[in-house]
Amino acid sequence: MKIRPNQAALEKLIADKQLDALVCMSPENFTYVAGVHVTTVENLRPRQAFVILKSDGTSELVVCSIEDSLVRSESWVKKINLYTEFKVEPIQALAAALQRLGLDKALIGMDLDYLPVSSYLSLSDKLPELKFINTTEDVASVRSVKLPDEIEILERAVRQTHQAVLEGISEGKVGDTDKALANRIIKKVFEAGADGTLHLHLASGERTPHIHNHPGEDVTKPGEILRLDVGGLYGAYMSDFARTFSTGNPSELQRDTYRKLCEVQEITIAAMKPGVKAEDIFFLCKSEFETRGLPCTLPHIGHSFGIEVHERPMIRPGDKTELTPGMVINIEPMTVDEEGSCYHTEDLVLITPDGNRILTLGLAPKEIPVLGEPIVL
Repeated sequence: MKIRPNQAALEKLIADKQLDALVCMSPENFTYVAGVHVTTVENLRPRQAFVILKSDGTSELVVCSIEDSLVRSESWVKKINLYTEFKVEPIQALAAALQRLGLDKALIGMDLDYLPVSSYLSLSDKLPELKFINTTEDVASVRSVKLPDEIEILERAVRQTHQAVLEGISEGKVGDTDKALANRIIKKVFEAGADGTLHLHLASGERTPHIHNHPGEDVTKPGEILRLDVGGLYGAYMSDFARTFSTGNPSELQRDTYRKLCEVQEITIAAMKPGVKAEDIFFLCKSEFETRGLPCTLPHIGHSFGIEVHERPMIRPGDKTELTPGMVINIEPMTVDEEGSCYHTEDLVLITPDGNRILTLGLAPKEIPVLGEPIVL
């Protein structure tokens, strides 16, 4: 799955910051800017990789020789500098490339939020006149506005995940363990096209308040709440989707709490449009919770989404980022009822020029769906 970054936005970043070059190395920024998904960049942190974008528009990569064929096959960057693992330190390979490019005394933007202190000291020792500024968040901001190909990938991924959940829950039954339900859903996520799993948190009964619960051997019983949050991996991208169900015979409290949560999410999403600040969406959501007498205790109720699970902006107090067409944001309000059961719903939303578009198969039904029964959207 090839990725092409927003080259114009990256070039503007370099110009606005008056940089001689931009160097990206965090797993997310490298993947996005280099246009190649190298799993070891994330999974093997000492095996660092760098993409260098110069102010004149030229670009180069510095990667481990083990990844040579993959990078040459998928990246849009054609100039590749290889280092041999355990023989050459990655940061020294970067220093050599910068020196050869005449950037040894330059001002470069770099992912200083991610660069290890030992690597920073080594680079500074090798190139003492090199000057750095931190551009981790600046590149993340570029990533926050998705290009059409990215939107297509994310929409397809979350719709496949949503369908897998609908089928998995409809085919389940009371008496299944949480783990059995989770395994059925994950199998369907894979069958729908996922390359791997990002997460699967599923719990019934007393374990629903454990936000990042691992499915266990608890047996579902009638009258319980069943909550899940699932995501699949699709190349460099992923899905993230949450829903709440009843295991049968829901009480009036459960029906009422669930319905109010769905109302809050629907009103929150309806307010999302260009120019609205991220924190204003949070405060609206919180107000709608309070109006309905439901607690809202989470530090955020949503997050931008793409190559990284939590991208910018975050829908939280203090984030004054204005929503922009092309942003793709998960809205996931969560609450608990008077008996301690936790309720959660999460949908992916695209900001459009005139408002927004929901990328899942649709919002959750207002009447709480039941395990083992068909779910009507």
